[in-house]
Amino acid sequence: MATGEQMGAPLLWPVEARLAALLPDLLVFRKPRGSEPELATAQGVLLGVHVTGFTALMDRFSLTCKSEHDMDKLAHIFSYYISDIVEHVLCFGGDILNITGNVLLALWTVEQNQLSDIITLVAKCSLEIQEKFGIYHTREGQDLQLKIGLSAGQISQVVVGDEQRQYLLVIGQDVDDVQLAQRLAQANEIVLSWNCWKLCEQYMFEVEIMREDEAVKLRDIRTIDPFDFEEHFDKCLDYLPHYRTSADTLRTALELDPDSALEKTLRKHIMKNLLKKIDEGQPMEYISELRTVTMILVNLEFHKTAWMLHFCHLIQEAALYISTVIETGGGQLIRIFVFEKGCMFFCGFGLPGDKKPDECAHALESAFSIFRFCWENLAEIKLVSVGITNGPVFCGMVGAVARHEYTVIGPKVSLVARMITAYPGLVSCDEVIYQRSTLPAYNFKKLPEKMMKNISNPGKMYEYLGHRRCVMFGKRDLARERNKNHPLLDREKELEDFRMAQQGCLHQKKGQAVLYEGGKGYGKSQLLAEINFLAQKDGHRVLPLKLKEADSTQCFYAIQTLMAIFFELDTCPACDRQECLQKQLHGMVEEPLHCLFNDLFFVKFPLSFKVSHMDDLARQRKIKECFFQVLQEAVRETPLIFLLDEAQHLDAASWEFLGTLLSRVPILMVLTLTPPFTLCGWAQHFLQSPQALLVPIAKLAVNSLLRMACWELRVVSIPRELQM
Repeated sequence: MATGEQMGAPLLWPVEARLAALLPDLLVFRKPRGSEPELATAQGVLLGVHVTGFTALMDRFSLTCKSEHDMDKLAHIFSYYISDIVEHVLCFGGDILNITGNVLLALWTVEQNQLSDIITLVAKCSLEIQEKFGIYHTREGQDLQLKIGLSAGQISQVVVGDEQRQYLLVIGQDVDDVQLAQRLAQANEIVLSWNCWKLCEQYMFEVEIMREDEAVKLRDIRTIDPFDFEEHFDKCLDYLPHYRTSADTLRTALELDPDSALEKTLRKHIMKNLLKKIDEGQPMEYISELRTVTMILVNLEFHKTAWMLHFCHLIQEAALYISTVIETGGGQLIRIFVFEKGCMFFCGFGLPGDKKPDECAHALESAFSIFRFCWENLAEIKLVSVGITNGPVFCGMVGAVARHEYTVIGPKVSLVARMITAYPGLVSCDEVIYQRSTLPAYNFKKLPEKMMKNISNPGKMYEYLGHRRCVMFGKRDLARERNKNHPLLDREKELEDFRMAQQGCLHQKKGQAVLYEGGKGYGKSQLLAEINFLAQKDGHRVLPLKLKEADSTQCFYAIQTLMAIFFELDTCPACDRQECLQKQLHGMVEEPLHCLFNDLFFVKFPLSFKVSHMDDLARQRKIKECFFQVLQEAVRETPLIFLLDEAQHLDAASWEFLGTLLSRVPILMVLTLTPPFTLCGWAQHFLQSPQALLVPIAKLAVNSLLRMACWELRVVSIPRELQM
């Protein structure tokens, strides 16, 4: 029944026909309604066709594609394959609702008493599609195959959007059922939903009951006399008012008389870049191409308490905000998908006519704005997940002359769909977005690796935290500053321990550590302030840091901060940080290794070939080796002292590093500990080192406390009756 037409609307068609070729009959013949979303309900049969293997084929082309000719070849493979299926559905009276990537959805709208006849018609259509197009062998060795699902029952439709851009949504349980049936089907199979099975003429079908899934696998239609399918086909045509009346075209919608009101309505449902091509008279088949696009997929899940019309109003509210934000950032809301108690918004940056150099940054900011709005403003919202990817994808027309659509398909589209499942409840992006956005690294958080269905190597993933000011490192200060007017009281022994360790470090060329342990209020911070003063007076370079309880949960935080202070990154402007670090590393760390410090110091050196072949463990080891090397070089010129106040809050990774540093580099470390505390294994190992000295600090004597009180009150003495 297929005509073999090539895709692309003839230029001689009137504008209404070219627009109608991009849209389903459900929209073309839809009666005008108000601006608010209104549900329209009808009975119908749904057919879902999923082309498997195209993403894998696209992946091969994206790796080997060397010319425009290769891209045209890929476009022709898929477009001609889909066009045959589209034409076959149209010949059977189906209305192609959408062609989304490698999925086609068609609808036969009829009365309830006509459902069983139409199910037979659609089943016959499905069997012929599988027989004729069920498997397509490509020269590249990647087969294209079909999985088909059928459902029947009550179908609801609603249009959301504003006066500039609108989207048709088909929703309801039977829409969910056809998607489920399609997923249950294996390659070259047809699966009927349970409701579809109950409504059909069961005696006519050879099936296999899938009881666990409450679905039915269709094998064949029995030929039972006096059943005549041609007669049945003619009977069904009487149920389909918009079936073609001319042999010259597959759709009545393409033969409508010019109507300015209809044209205005249809234009709202088509992306602006396509409208521009149509207005210029450009053939549709010429806009298919392989291009780099940034994609955003927003997934919204609502609580099951939301009823249908309220659910539609929630989608309307989200659609208005999302389309506004995306268009402001230079992108477009391409499509809205609806499923049971949820929906997805697929957006693109970098489509034809929209390419901008900073699209990755715009996409991230748009995504975060959408994420925050949906969480804070949508009633009944249960979960918001946003994924962002960037890469080469197929953008262009797929379908037949009579019915085609603009679609975006490729490995990166599949990846973004998997990301919102793997990382729910946050804004996630791939490494390409992270690198190309040029946004500060502290706006991102690396995510753990997760398995993703049909994605062999998804690469590194990051959570985008939003564009915000962020405290990246701890401050280079101590809790107390030395008061030159108030000498340190009764701490001669503790200072002598410091002096001994200082001399041992200088003369024996071995690392030394002094740990002062004492209760809160015993004067440990004041002791560190005095040591800080004395060390700098002696010409030592001091790196001071006060830790907080929360710091113990951040892996490697103390060393990250100490090294940031060492490289003077904590005081330089963010825009100069990378240049500053590069100068510090010059001559000590080879340039291909500079990118190792990207995540640690919030810089973005280009990823080198050498580092790209290291796994995470190898990178961590190399970072530590570089730090040891840099510190070893530094102490040859100037003695170096680490001052760590409240060291019981050190994280385990930092304790491990300090333990190794103590044995390898002649650095002096002075730490304070406030009991009670529970030290990790690495901390205990550090304390057991022969180069570490634990010094208990006792309370000050009463006389010393009285002298301190006199200094603070600026008096000569305190009356005996006021002394405790």
